[in-house]
Amino acid sequence: MKFFPIKVAIVCLLATPILYIITLISSEKYLTARYSTQIQNILIGDSKPLLEGSLPLEEQLAKNIQRFLKQDRILEMTGLDLNILVTTSQGKILYPVYSDVNSPIQEITGGEDAQMTAKRNFELLNNGLNIQIEAKLDHGSLLGNFILFGYFGMSFTVFLIFYRIGSSKASLDRKKNIKLITDLQKEDEIHKQILDELKKERQDLFENIKALNARYQEDRRKASINEEEMFQEIISLEEKFNAFIEFKQAKEKEIEELKSKIQTYERRKTPKIRRNEFDFMLKRFSVIYKNIEINRKALTGFLNLDEDQQIKVEEIIHLLDSDPDKVIIKRKVFSGKKSRTTCFEVLFSYNGRLYFRKNENNRIEILTIGNKNTQTKDMEFIHNL
Repeated sequence: MKFFPIKVAIVCLLATPILYIITLISSEKYLTARYSTQIQNILIGDSKPLLEGSLPLEEQLAKNIQRFLKQDRILEMTGLDLNILVTTSQGKILYPVYSDVNSPIQEITGGEDAQMTAKRNFELLNNGLNIQIEAKLDHGSLLGNFILFGYFGMSFTVFLIFYRIGSSKASLDRKKNIKLITDLQKEDEIHKQILDELKKERQDLFENIKALNARYQEDRRKASINEEEMFQEIISLEEKFNAFIEFKQAKEKEIEELKSKIQTYERRKTPKIRRNEFDFMLKRFSVIYKNIEINRKALTGFLNLDEDQQIKVEEIIHLLDSDPDKVIIKRKVFSGKKSRTTCFEVLFSYNGRLYFRKNENNRIEILTIGNKNTQTKDMEFIHNL
């Protein structure tokens, strides 16, 4: 029952009568429209006898409709009930003509001559005819039964297809279950073998644990014997370590005292050397470069440069003294708070900078010499001139 198509069965049972009823209604509407068109085409037929008055209109309509009904194969085979009503515009019934109504009409028309019959036929045709046709397909008719059995066969076929699909799935599921049971039985045998091996390994491990415990107790006994000796050795090592710490602290104190003495000596020695070097460089520049004036700030910056930078900047100073036009100027800088005097920036040794200007005597004055690190302080000095 797992794969039984119960939903499909319910749908098939419900769909068969619903589709059957819908088909009957649709067929009746289609046949009504079809026969309405066909009967309208053959209703009058040959109008010559009607206009000559040789045949009344009711008889002509009856002959044409009866001939059509006898010749139609669908009506003959299916047993379709076709109701036809033909009336005049005033509502007078022309077809069918019933027996109780037909006798007085025959008496009236029987006494008429051909001219009166023709006139009456013409008036009826001229006023127009109303045709009402209704096709009724009964449930017990041949066509109705054929439609019902057709839908029943389709539903049974659909149900049979899904039933076979479900049966196939059930068969596959049964085979899978059998295979699964077989595999589980094999795995159970394998697990039993593994369990036996684990029990054996457990016994072996238990024996190993006993042996290791015995060795541990023996080692522990030996360790307890040597524990006191090790404790004495640890105490001796701690005493040596403390002695080393005291020795190290004494040496560090001695080193600090020596550093203090060296710094004191350097402080006493350096200013004198720096003053002598500054005075020497000031005399040297004033003697060698007679066309320029060098600021004390610039000379201090010169002394703070390394040897390679001093050589590069002295080349620029030499050009400023001998041929200032050959000096490559990077940019102009405005100096001074009161008078905005223009000074010039010259680069050397990648990050070296020299600033100069022309003073009131039209001589070149070197304001400051430095590098990228001293540029901020140099610019402050220039702006505060």
